Amino acid sequence: MPNEESWSVISVPTSNSLVLGVDFPAAGRREAGFGELVAKMGPAWAGHGFLQTTLPVARVSERPTADFYTDYWTRGEDWDKYEVVAVLGYCLGGVYAAEIAERLARRQGTAPKVVLFDGQVTDIRLLAAEIDKTIKLAGPVFSPEEAEAARASAAEIIETPSIRLVDAAIEMVELYRGLATTAFRRIGLSDARRDEVIRLFESYMSWLSAAVEIDPSRTWKQALAITSSDYAELEKEGAATAVDATGMLGRRISLDVSHADLLRADSTVRTLLDHAEF
Repeated sequence: MPNEESWSVISVPTSNSLVLGVDFPAAGRREAGFGELVAKMGPAWAGHGFLQTTLPVARVSERPTADFYTDYWTRGEDWDKYEVVAVLGYCLGGVYAAEIAERLARRQGTAPKVVLFDGQVTDIRLLAAEIDKTIKLAGPVFSPEEAEAARASAAEIIETPSIRLVDAAIEMVELYRGLATTAFRRIGLSDARRDEVIRLFESYMSWLSAAVEIDPSRTWKQALAITSSDYAELEKEGAATAVDATGMLGRRISLDVSHADLLRADSTVRTLLDHAEF
């Protein structure tokens, strides 16, 4: 298999044909992943192997670039033994999927098809949204005053004049570290588990902030975009992550299914069977 440390095997190839899934996989997340999609597709994709991105170790304080990630996923000579027929991207993974597809197109001489699932772009407000999500998940662990103070701190970070996204991400990790330390102490969980959760959050902040360096518009114009009802709500609310992305999308099919269920929904499977043959 090509670049085995950078990709996890969801289905073993029976030929030289591969489909790639670009995502930020995390254990225990409520959103469906590519493993569920491949299982639902069944025989339709039986002729292709399916690989999903794994994440390199990255500290946001080291300011890893977009090339750091795409090099990690596309390096190595074993790609020459395979043909990548499609690159799929979930949420922000669609940005990286565009760059991976372009690199592989130059390498193999044929362009993989690109399919986006709720394709979004990076926006600094995503950072504060992640803090808000953390507070909501913590429930009564934080007092209303503590929760409000944390939200205010996150807002202050992203509203700092001329702050670069990566610098805001670095500050957001420190804010998260303080919240996690307080929460884990009150719940009675170990410092080791706390540090594991903080590393995961930092890895996500790094992945998110590096994506701002990629312009996916050229590839997205040629891609199939499948979007959820939650995505439509983001557009109505004027969320830059969706509004800016929508302006880059080519062929788009909207489904009445949640963002979390998009990769496990029967309607998604039918859409792929009808509109994304490869």
